[in-house]
Amino acid sequence: MLQTEFLEPLNLKIGDLATILDVHLNTASSLMNNSSPLTLEMAVKLSRAFSTTPEFWLNLQNRIDLWELNHNVRFQQSLAKIKIANSPTVTL
Repeated sequence: MLQTEFLEPLNLKIGDLATILDVHLNTASSLMNNSSPLTLEMAVKLSRAFSTTPEFWLNLQNRIDLWELNHNVRFQQSLAKIKIANSPTVTL
């Protein structure tokens, strides 16, 4: 999304992104390649750089994280073992 919706229309490269965000080239590259999760700090930097909100970027990260969990076989197997907690009965 960052690449197609923000960098390409502005004709920016990863090196440009690193300069804009004041981060190391490796950090910008990891961000572009989804090699590392988005931090709060990076969400704030991206929001400032592209006139969005931190919540915009954090919501994108949350959607990615949820998608990955929903497609992670090991996690799904673990999830299948979870027991549903019953609500305690309240007596007056």
